[in-house]
Amino acid sequence: MKHYQMQLVNTVVDRVCDVCGNSVMIDLIGHKYEEVGELRASWGYGSKEDGASYHLDLCEACFKFAVAALKEHRKAVMIEKNLEPPGELFGIDKPDM
Repeated sequence: MKHYQMQLVNTVVDRVCDVCGNSVMIDLIGHKYEEVGELRASWGYGSKEDGASYHLDLCEACFKFAVAALKEHRKAVMIEKNLEPPGELFGIDKPDM
């Protein structure tokens, strides 16, 4: 025998980009999916930001903008730090070989 009880459950109905405010949810064949990039940081004892935590949800366009800005910053510091220039795969996870 099944016993039923009403319960309140929080359900994500939308998620928006913290930069532009656009929804990161897409609808495919009646189902909603999150297409989101996340920028996270939690700073510890050795940091000037000790105890601070950051989390930004980003749509694809804003995520690409952030990656482009980081590529430009890499270009600015690569010579003095003797680093390789950022290539097309900058930031993209590479499968383990």
